[in-house]
Amino acid sequence: MFSAYLNTVQSTVSNHFNETRNLQVTPVVIEYEGVSVSFQHQLWKVRSESVCANHQQNLSQFSRCTTTAARLFNALCSQLRTSRSDDWQQAKIQNMYCNAAVSFKPTVANIGSAPTLDPLDEARQACNAATVGAMGNSDPSLARERDKACENYRKLKEQ
Repeated sequence: MFSAYLNTVQSTVSNHFNETRNLQVTPVVIEYEGVSVSFQHQLWKVRSESVCANHQQNLSQFSRCTTTAARLFNALCSQLRTSRSDDWQQAKIQNMYCNAAVSFKPTVANIGSAPTLDPLDEARQACNAATVGAMGNSDPSLARERDKACENYRKLKEQ
């Protein structure tokens, strides 16, 4: 009987210790601005590498998610600051989100088509590519190709 009591007390103390220290990795998913923001926290810190990790395979989704996450952390920090409480857990959560609001850096990506090059830039790229291709190679046709491409570039540049 006494051993069952000790096990219960030990389990309760252990659970309280783990809870107050936030020792376990805790997964969180919050729907914000129409985006499902996922992350993990441990030791009352948001694990930056886990933020939107489920979207890392798609750069545009990952970018949208991480920029939304940054706004979420700022909003949670502001909201928790205005709702003062003496609860130790709320203070820890507030510090966690406020630290994340300051330290988390989102991935910002704008994906679009590459700009079209003007003829001078195209000629410069062709000259550079031919120069690299001819380096370390004794093939005379590659040297002629390089000379022709670079001469074309010089002519366009002088115009």
